[in-house]
Amino acid sequence: MNQSTATLSNRNGPNGHTESNNANSTPSALTRSRFNKIKRHSTFQMLNSKGFTQTSQLNYFQRIYLLYSLPKLQEFFISVDHRSIWRRHLAWSLRDGDHLRNAVTGRFASNMVFMSLLLGTEIGVLFSPSKPADAFRKALDEASYGQLDFWAGIILCISIGMTLSTLLANFTAWAIVGAVSPQNSHAILRSSIGLYAAQLPARLVLLSIYCFVVTVALFIFILLPRVWCFIIAIFPIALIGHIVFVYSAFGRLVMYTKAMRREEIFECEEEDSMTPKRLFEALLKRSHEEKARDTPLPLFYKTRTEITEQISNLRSRSDFVENGWDGEDGGRKSGGSEDYLEKILEVDDVVAIPDFRSDDEREQEQEEGALRNSIEIMPQSPLETISFG
Repeated sequence: MNQSTATLSNRNGPNGHTESNNANSTPSALTRSRFNKIKRHSTFQMLNSKGFTQTSQLNYFQRIYLLYSLPKLQEFFISVDHRSIWRRHLAWSLRDGDHLRNAVTGRFASNMVFMSLLLGTEIGVLFSPSKPADAFRKALDEASYGQLDFWAGIILCISIGMTLSTLLANFTAWAIVGAVSPQNSHAILRSSIGLYAAQLPARLVLLSIYCFVVTVALFIFILLPRVWCFIIAIFPIALIGHIVFVYSAFGRLVMYTKAMRREEIFECEEEDSMTPKRLFEALLKRSHEEKARDTPLPLFYKTRTEITEQISNLRSRSDFVENGWDGEDGGRKSGGSEDYLEKILEVDDVVAIPDFRSDDEREQEQEEGALRNSIEIMPQSPLETISFG
């Protein structure tokens, strides 16, 4: 090995990491402990210990903050998959008509099973021979508006009617949408009536679930003492809220990262090099970039080549007037289509994730990066440093 290159001995330190015997490989101003810390975080040591080369850069609370800043306010009460934006993304992201139709009708099938079970439960409660059921049936018969049993029975009857309507909507939508050919799936499901027809069963499912939850909460207040009813009722409500929060944020992550289309989000080698937390952070960064860009949905899943070709075809038409690029809307002036493409497609100039690090952490990272660039700590053969035994 060349004498000018820093060499590493085969002797291991107390932590199992290779230590250097060549004192000339470190600057005089840097202590040995500082140098060993840099070595322990080298790429090869990380690959040897964890199997990855990119580790997380944010802590747990920073990742959660970035995740929960993706959904809109109403999506903390209604999960995003029950909103029309979810089906619009399905209609524009899935290029295969058969795949799009199956994705929509598959939801109808699962809703049918769930609503059937829910309807059986509600009817069983309404006609149950138990004492609480007798109490609210008596309150309904006597029209006792001041009793909680009366309103529990009213909400239960409304919930049964809502569940029956949901079953009818899902059964009908399943039959009609399933009859659409794959060649015409996009034309039907991208239209306003197609989106409404596909969204109506999901809205009824959500209303049925919330009516049932209110009914259960009222029965808890009827049967339990005041202190215990609040404690027990808060638990399922909080759990349902947590489920809605998580899946609304996760659904937005799926939409913003374009995970519905068939193309990969990351290259295979890049994806394999990241730890699960680091991969989560990369997805968050991509999501916030797309959210800040606010690309119109018809252009969201198109490539730069496809959009440029579409604009060229429009300009070749005799009746085309380039008013769409005129005015002060986002700087879209006449002849500025390329600038607009840069705005909605490029990611370099978009500030997506705030830097939570302190000044000391930034300076430390800069010093460590400069040290890695100035000092040769890697031997000629990686096998001399890495032990997979």
